[in-house]
Amino acid sequence: MAEWFQWLEQTPWSVAIAESIWLFPILEGSHILALPLSVGMIVIFDLHLLGLTLVGSRARTVMTEMLRWSKIGFAVMFITGGLLLMCHAGRAYGNPFFRFKMLFLLVLGINAAVYQVVFFPKMPEWAGRVPAGAKFCAVLSLIVWIGVIVCGRTMAYQF
Repeated sequence: MAEWFQWLEQTPWSVAIAESIWLFPILEGSHILALPLSVGMIVIFDLHLLGLTLVGSRARTVMTEMLRWSKIGFAVMFITGGLLLMCHAGRAYGNPFFRFKMLFLLVLGINAAVYQVVFFPKMPEWAGRVPAGAKFCAVLSLIVWIGVIVCGRTMAYQF
C-alpha cells in the first residue's frame, strides 16, 4: 500500500497542485473553512440530542435542517481533503496522525450508520425524551470529531 501512496504523490495532478502558488492554499483554505459547515452542524445536532441546544425543538426537524448544510460541507471537505492528500500521500502514509484521523473517520461513519439505522426511524416516537443510545452516539460523535480535528491540524504541520 505504501507504494500506491508514493505513486499517488507523483501523479501529474498531485505535482501540479503541490507546486502551484495559489491552488494548494485555496484547497487548504476551503478544506478548513468547510469544517464549521460540516462538523459545526453535526456538533449542533449532537448537543441538541444531549439537551444543550435548541431546547424545545424536535430532533427530527433539527436533524433535517442541519443535515442539509452538513452534507454540503462534507462534500467540500471530502473533495479538498482528497486533493490535499494527493500532494503529500507518501508522507501521510507513515504519519500516525493521518492514520488516527482515518481510523476516527471510520468510527464516525459506523456511529452515523448505527444512529441512522437504530435511532433515526424511531425519532417521532421519542416525545421529547431522547434514548440513552442516541445520547451515547452524540457523545461519541463529539469526542471523535475532536480527535479528527486535532489529528488533521497536527498532521498538517508535519509536512
